[in-house]
Amino acid sequence: MSWTQAAFFFIAFAMATVSHALAQQTDAIYYNGSILTMAGETPIYVEALAVKGGKIAFAGGKESAMQMKSDTTKLIDLGGKALLPGFLDAHSHYINSLLVANQCKLYAPPSGPGKDIPSILAELKKYAEARKIQKGDLIMGYGYDDTVMPNGRLLNRDDLDEAFPDNPVRIDHVSMHGAVMNSLALKKYGITAATKTPAGGVIVRKPGTDEPWGLIMETAFLPVVEKAEPITPQQEIEWTRAGQMLYAAAGVTTAQEGASHLPQIQTIRRATEAGANIIDVVAFPFITDVDKVLAEVPVTQWGVYNKRFKIGGVKIPMDGSPQGRTAAFTTPYLAGGPGGEKDWKGELTFPQDLANKMVKKVYDMNVPMLLHCNGDAAIDGFLTAYEFARAGDYSKPWNVTTIHTQFIRKDQIPKFVKYKVRPSFYTLHTFYFAEAHLANRGHDQAMYISPMRDAIDAGLRPSNHTDFVVAPLDQMMMLSSAVNRISRDGAEIGLKQRATAFEGLKAMTAWVAEQYGEQDTKGTLEIGKLADLVILDKDPLKVDPMTIKDIQVVETIKEGVTIFPAPADFDKSLPTAPKTAGMTRIWRAHVCDMAEVNQAAGKEWTLLSLNGKAVASEKPPTMKFAHGKVAIFGGVNRLSGSYALVGESVTLGELMSTRMAGPPSLMELETNFSKTMSSVDGFHVIGNDLELLSMGSVVAKFRAAE
Repeated sequence: MSWTQAAFFFIAFAMATVSHALAQQTDAIYYNGSILTMAGETPIYVEALAVKGGKIAFAGGKESAMQMKSDTTKLIDLGGKALLPGFLDAHSHYINSLLVANQCKLYAPPSGPGKDIPSILAELKKYAEARKIQKGDLIMGYGYDDTVMPNGRLLNRDDLDEAFPDNPVRIDHVSMHGAVMNSLALKKYGITAATKTPAGGVIVRKPGTDEPWGLIMETAFLPVVEKAEPITPQQEIEWTRAGQMLYAAAGVTTAQEGASHLPQIQTIRRATEAGANIIDVVAFPFITDVDKVLAEVPVTQWGVYNKRFKIGGVKIPMDGSPQGRTAAFTTPYLAGGPGGEKDWKGELTFPQDLANKMVKKVYDMNVPMLLHCNGDAAIDGFLTAYEFARAGDYSKPWNVTTIHTQFIRKDQIPKFVKYKVRPSFYTLHTFYFAEAHLANRGHDQAMYISPMRDAIDAGLRPSNHTDFVVAPLDQMMMLSSAVNRISRDGAEIGLKQRATAFEGLKAMTAWVAEQYGEQDTKGTLEIGKLADLVILDKDPLKVDPMTIKDIQVVETIKEGVTIFPAPADFDKSLPTAPKTAGMTRIWRAHVCDMAEVNQAAGKEWTLLSLNGKAVASEKPPTMKFAHGKVAIFGGVNRLSGSYALVGESVTLGELMSTRMAGPPSLMELETNFSKTMSSVDGFHVIGNDLELLSMGSVVAKFRAAE
């Protein structure tokens, strides 16, 4: 045998040995469908995909794949359906899913059944029957949208009473700022004809009477929010699994908790340690909670999955909501401010110098950063802070994503390219909120909202997100909004900014994997990556673009294991809480971002006494709570922070100060006040008086103007 023949024989033998070894270990082979790899800059299809040990072992020709088959390999005939990488959630509020998973989904079409009152009642009855809800048990729904009810016929107490005479029923408004309730629910929450409508609140009364007719909103809704029942450790695990099933049903295999306070991180970690996760979860703590989180999870442990959970970086909010007229713009809102302000442009969440320091802190931590910025002035503010943090040195890579980025100006895009910042767009607004943007911002800005086309053409690789539960967790609807840009009322919203279906899918898969720094393991169907897969009943690239929203998720697979539809042994796989675990505390997902979250909110409070001593200053500190943020003027400096309600306690984030110099007496008062605030864990509101508590003792007293 010649040397050449021997070499050929050896290579052939080695290849046969490898093929045989692979054949013995291959778990599944998918074939006979549209297998879209999402790799490359143009669509690439393969005939077959093989999975082994939770990873992709092969993507290519069917004949080659079948050579890897063993007696135990599952052969999965797709029957013409589409197979893609599992969707990665670029931004949502995962913690909310734990709550709404146990509620009836009532979004308006196309994302839910709530097109009118009969449809809502029918879905509630179907839900109650399926859950075997007993007489007297509370029935809850979410997503009710009164703005789309035909002929202005709104859901009321009498509708719910007739359908459910023996159960309290509460249907939360799509805004999360209110609910419609029946008589038993109103009684449960103590709302009667004698209940006065609080300032900033809404209690709709039955015509001709003082009787509440079901709908309550804003501050009137707070007593309802605050009466949440505590959950047990086992419920925490069960709700985690149920919430993650909502993502799995949408084809999502990686979810984001995009605005976390410490109590929410703790909830996720407890469920994680119990083994409840079926998908990957990435959390981004608020900048004001970073030090508290670091005390429990050192930065060396960030960025690494532990039982399918990791802390991904830090979240900083730069402004508010464009439809709520709290986003920051360089030009005034056409409709004025939310409180009737003239020439209102919105405001940055934090003063620019404070935002600069926050961004610099995250840069120094060397972790990824998410920046919430909607208006163009907020994006200017972000760019200023980014440049401050980097101080002219852009050589070190830094993973930064701007969340929403809705009203980015065309002249701002080149800086995103220069700084390699990724915008995550919110194209669902072209469907759900386009009319509000037209009214608030005018035609030109509304047409340019979430300009995915210009961003991609400039060389950016944007992601796209739902912001669930603000918008429904509906990936196909999100894709449709990026491709079609047609509003709920049928208006064309900036057709020049349409993305192709392939680009829209990239913004849900490969480009999101890059956003998370996980491009080596997720986002495309390539050998060695995780077998995180989704099967759709149709290929989004091969249908009429206007029908993309109607495509259904058939199956979701996480690391080679089907998680949706739930397998037969799904309930048996649910872990149990440790026997030593005590009762968990009440937590309210994202309640801090609701308007007027408690009775202390919306008023300007003036400090009367601190640690038992009266404040005699001519300029005593003032404080205001609103939208999950606290703003304080100490007489010289302005302090800003975040707060959240956890059980009967209030959790305050770190207070950031402008740090200007002033009279010694005022500076001393500010210092003492700031130290005291850091210890606050409770509060009482009695009329126009506010008491802040620490370990049960009153440490500060305030009074609001009549």
